[in-house]
Amino acid sequence: MVDFSIIIPVYRGENTIGPLARQIRQYFTQSGESFEIIFVYDCGPGRSWSVIQELRQELGPEVVKAIRLSRNFGQHNALICGFRLARGRFLVTMDEDLQHDPADIGLLARCQQEGDYDVVYGKYDTLQHSGFRNMTSRMLKKLLKLGLPDLHPDYTAFRLLKADIARYCLNMSNSYTFLDGYLTWVTNNVGSVTVRHQEGAAGASSYTLTKLIEHSVNIFVTFSDLPIRLLTLTSVAVFLFTTLYSLYIIIRKLFFNDLSQGFASLIIAIGFGIGLLLLGMGILGEYIHRINLKTTRRPSFVEREVLS
Repeated sequence: MVDFSIIIPVYRGENTIGPLARQIRQYFTQSGESFEIIFVYDCGPGRSWSVIQELRQELGPEVVKAIRLSRNFGQHNALICGFRLARGRFLVTMDEDLQHDPADIGLLARCQQEGDYDVVYGKYDTLQHSGFRNMTSRMLKKLLKLGLPDLHPDYTAFRLLKADIARYCLNMSNSYTFLDGYLTWVTNNVGSVTVRHQEGAAGASSYTLTKLIEHSVNIFVTFSDLPIRLLTLTSVAVFLFTTLYSLYIIIRKLFFNDLSQGFASLIIAIGFGIGLLLLGMGILGEYIHRINLKTTRRPSFVEREVLS
C-alpha cells in the first residue's frame, strides 16, 4: 500500500500529462510520502496513450499505472475505473491540463488531517476560464445546489478521498455517472480548502458550454427530484385553477346565463382536460422517479465507527 494514489483521466493530454507527472513526482520526493499515478486513457484524440507508455518507462511501472478504456466513457466513469486499481490510503483526483497544482495536494492532505474528513475538495480562489465560461459555471453550480441540497457547495474535480469511501463508489450504478453525486450518498463528512486554479496548458477545454449544460441536465434528471416535484406542483395548481374556473362558469351559466352559446361547455372541457392531463403527467412522473430510485444501486448504510 502507498500513501497516495493520484488518478488522472486523460482525454486530450499528450502535451500536459508529462509535465504534470514530473511535478507530482517532484512534490512527493520533497514530502517523502509514497505515491502512484494512475492514468485512465478515455480514448481521446492525439497520442496521449503513447505518452503514457513513455512516462511509464521513464518513471517506472511502480509509479505509473495505466488503464486504456475501449471507448470514450466520460470523465467520471474514467475516475471510478481508476479507483479499482488504486492502492493508496488516500486517492486524489486531478485534471490532465495542469490547472491543478500538485503542490496543493499538501493543502488537501492537511485539511483532511485537521477535520478527519472523508472527502476534501480543492475550491478555487479565482477561475482561469473565460469570463463567459466562469459565469455559466457559477450559474449551473447554483442550480445544481438547488436541485441537490446535499451536494457540497465547493465541489470540484480536485478532490482527496479516503480509500474506503472511494471503494463504495465502485458498486454504485444508475443511468448517469456523477461521482460527486455518489459521494453525497456515502458521506456528509466533507471539507474544502482554497487552492490555485492555473491557466490550462492544453488549449480549449473538452468541456464546451454545450457539454456543460448537457452534463448539468443529466445530473438534474438522474440525481434530483426537483424537476418532477415542480411538475407535480404545477399540475396540481393548474388542475385546481381549472376546476375552480369551471365551477365559476357553471354557476354563472345557471344563475346569469349571460355567456355565449357553447362557451361554458368548451371552457369546462378544455379546463378539465388540461388539468387532468397535467395531473396525470405529474403522477406518472412520481412513479417513474420512484422506479429510478428503486433501480439505482446505492449503499444501504456506511459504517464510520463500530464499538462492540
